[in-house]
Amino acid sequence: MEAMCVDRGKTKTMTMTPESLVESTTELTSFPDVAFRINDLLTDENSDISDIGEVVETDPALTSALLRLSNSALYNLGSKVSTIDRAIAVVGMREVRSLAFGISATTTFKNIPFHLISVENFWKHSLYCAAAAQATVRIGRIRTAESMFTAGLLHDIGQPVLFSQQPELSKEALELSLYQNDGLTPHVSEREVFGFDHCAVGAALARKWNFPQALIDCIAYHNMPYSDGPASEANHVLIVHIANSLAVLTELDSLDLESAPPIDPRALDDLDLSADLIPEIVGETEQSVEGLLQLFVN
Repeated sequence: MEAMCVDRGKTKTMTMTPESLVESTTELTSFPDVAFRINDLLTDENSDISDIGEVVETDPALTSALLRLSNSALYNLGSKVSTIDRAIAVVGMREVRSLAFGISATTTFKNIPFHLISVENFWKHSLYCAAAAQATVRIGRIRTAESMFTAGLLHDIGQPVLFSQQPELSKEALELSLYQNDGLTPHVSEREVFGFDHCAVGAALARKWNFPQALIDCIAYHNMPYSDGPASEANHVLIVHIANSLAVLTELDSLDLESAPPIDPRALDDLDLSADLIPEIVGETEQSVEGLLQLFVN
């Protein structure tokens, strides 16, 4: 998808695509492979905690985050966790994979200037979405084979790329969104200004980093499920779509769905998820995120 964008300060135009924005962001070289190595071990029936621990210990940032998480109030063990193997046992191997993806993403994004949004606000919303996705699955008793924490955590990775590479046009899109619809659907305004949105940029980045296809789908379609064939209608995409809105409610300390990005009612129907469960999901989301933000913002 291409967009012909006019530079407001000049008379020339330029051809822009999600892929060209990703390629021009020189700070984004490659995604650290520790998360993929952990993912591979989780699918290997012959691997165990010590194998995963050896991989974790190759990444100092992940090692530190895992120890801090296992000693946090979330687990409230009453005794100090001092070894990686013990930390993995406490947190759980699948959660370690999610943490690895998150820490790897924050490490990769450290050199990117976050124009228009703060690093803290970006990761705060991402964490709320991750927690809301997990809570939606648990409380709604939804079956999915995907790691919903990871999908929720990384759903907006296109934003810092778009905002850092095109701050003036991104600001124009944000202002247009605020003027037209209270800022609840910025992706719509981005499409008007750029011809594509941060979801498309995030998907291009995820493909560059060789993310699993299911994760790419969540990034690409979470704002507009049902928009592009069967992939956008998959359960994991619908879960992140709902979680994105519930994350905003949690941030606002509100249960008024009118204050959050609209949830497509088909998503609730297809997941057999009752709207009556939303207060419980929001409540669990708020409790889950306490103390986690420090792991992603230094």
